[in-house]
Amino acid sequence: MNEFLTRNPHADEIPLLKSLWSSVFGNIGIDAFFSLFFKPELCAVVELGGSLAAMGYLIPSGDIKTVTDGTEKEPSLKCAMIYSVGTLAKYRGLGLGTVIVNDLIDLAGDLGYDAVVLCPSEDGLFEYYKNRTKLHEYFYISETVFTKPPACTPSVLPTEISIDEYLAVREEFPVEFVHIRQTVQLFKYQLALCNELGGGFFRIGESFAVIERQSNEVVWVKELLMSGKGITGYYNNFSGNNFQETLIPIATMFPADEYLVRTPAKAEAGRRFGMLNLCGNVTEIPAKNDISPWYGMAFD
Repeated sequence: MNEFLTRNPHADEIPLLKSLWSSVFGNIGIDAFFSLFFKPELCAVVELGGSLAAMGYLIPSGDIKTVTDGTEKEPSLKCAMIYSVGTLAKYRGLGLGTVIVNDLIDLAGDLGYDAVVLCPSEDGLFEYYKNRTKLHEYFYISETVFTKPPACTPSVLPTEISIDEYLAVREEFPVEFVHIRQTVQLFKYQLALCNELGGGFFRIGESFAVIERQSNEVVWVKELLMSGKGITGYYNNFSGNNFQETLIPIATMFPADEYLVRTPAKAEAGRRFGMLNLCGNVTEIPAKNDISPWYGMAFD
């Protein structure tokens, strides 16, 4: 393999970074991301043959709230997210993405973060990163796919709410389990994605959801926080009243052929969703054994 250089980008290389992003991920969210998050010192690139071959970003993502027996344990853990690790097609297979991820893990520790997280874009990447980095699988979700629900008149329709309103109620729901308390900036980014694709933040009766239209045929409910009987409200797989009170109102406002819905899961009972590395002197995250840590939105 030709010799490569790993470095931070220069501020005047933003057009090159955007071009790389567009080649790997397309153009959705590109302007919002660079407006909200880009700092050269939080980005790592690989230069190969005089060109930018790969990139990745470290995003301040909030803090991980820890719990013991249902009671929040302070202090929480300052957390960063590795995001948009991408390699140009002609340079794939050289391990450049792994180089980027390991550099960003080290950078997070150098900057004083207690934890760094990553949401792999494909299931096979869990084993890949586990074998080549300090990351290990940690976050699980319940991810359920529904086809078009039966036509009926819902008792309530989704009502769009602001980011501030959503964040105010969001922290009332996951008090019983470890979760990332994501920043306002991340939710601004999600809103920008929704503005491009269709969707937003909604209240549905006493439940709350982040909804994003992927295409004319598929709608993602990227985070659904349901009211109900404590934490057990998340584990009913939308049977009975939960189905009627959440999916049908969403389907009424967002007609589609398929709905992907993400909610918290019992410990390791859902699908693996995110990876974690603890930095510095942090060795464990206190948590209840029966509830899986909640990553939140992955901005995928």
